[in-house]
Amino acid sequence: MSVRDLRPPPGFTVLNRVDLILLCRSDMPALQETACTPGDLGRPSTLSGRSTLRIIEPDMVVRRLMHGGALRHVTGWRFASPGRSLRELEVSLHLASHGVPTPEILAVRIQRQGWFHRIDVITRLVPDSADLLTFLEAPRPDCGDIMLAAGALIRRMHDLGVYHADLHIKNILRDSGGGLWLLDLDKACRFEKVPGFMKRLNLRRFIHSANKWNRRGRIHLCGDWSGRFMDGYHRAS
Repeated sequence: MSVRDLRPPPGFTVLNRVDLILLCRSDMPALQETACTPGDLGRPSTLSGRSTLRIIEPDMVVRRLMHGGALRHVTGWRFASPGRSLRELEVSLHLASHGVPTPEILAVRIQRQGWFHRIDVITRLVPDSADLLTFLEAPRPDCGDIMLAAGALIRRMHDLGVYHADLHIKNILRDSGGGLWLLDLDKACRFEKVPGFMKRLNLRRFIHSANKWNRRGRIHLCGDWSGRFMDGYHRAS
């Protein structure tokens, strides 16, 4: 998918510069001007558990897309195509339109670096929040309820035809009111109907990530947390 060939979704504008392409909310001219400035945006984040983020005051978050896997230290931010970020925007708008909480994407900023692209996704800040890895570092008496809600959130995502290939406890955010949000959808994709084996992969990946951090002593989980998680998934409609 090419940004140059992109028909922006309603409410978004595409701006082309010499070495930068910006897909941005049409009603945010100040952000358009800021995001077209070369170099890193904002200041380093102090958000708990989200150290790779930067902040544009007062309420915007900049997340640089990075490769994972064994070669992540080599590939880093270098993407051959901006397709992942454009897919993230499409999936995010789809989920939000159906009431599934995910941080609102305000802009996608693509800087050309030779043969590669460096991509930043700018979202609205969810105040007073922490990802589940951070939140569960302390023992929580409501751990079972949190996992019940996490299972229900993932079921809603699947029912809307979305598969999140990087689903783990760091990619679910909890806000100050106890609500849960889906994060980092650049590895997500939409289907008419998510195949059953892919749903099971998502569930197993989430359970594996929670068990891994629990074994390492980083988080504290209640005894039947996985049962509560699956209850939430199966009860949701």
